[in-house]
Amino acid sequence: MPPEVRVEHTYPRALGFARRHGAQSVLVLHDLLAHAHARDGRVVVQASVREIAERLETLSKDTVNRRLRALIAAGVLEVVPRDDADVFEPTTYVVHLDNSGIAVHPTTAA
Repeated sequence: MPPEVRVEHTYPRALGFARRHGAQSVLVLHDLLAHAHARDGRVVVQASVREIAERLETLSKDTVNRRLRALIAAGVLEVVPRDDADVFEPTTYVVHLDNSGIAVHPTTAA
């Protein structure tokens, strides 16, 4: 299990984000954020389409793939280039939440 995180939505910006990208994209983004970590001041996550679909259970691999492509096209996700030797490794993404109204915060153990 990944460490527990808090995903925070600030309205109305987060509502605008959800309207632009759709509920399925928000669900995929939440899954990525739950498995992300900070690296060099950026939010970074490594995940495959299959892994995301298996974790979410409610979205098919094809739907997850479409939502990821849409988030990449919108600039929310940035694919980190990889070496040809890493072809079987899950894709690494940098998550850009600027002006989305969405933020992720690690939680502290109680």
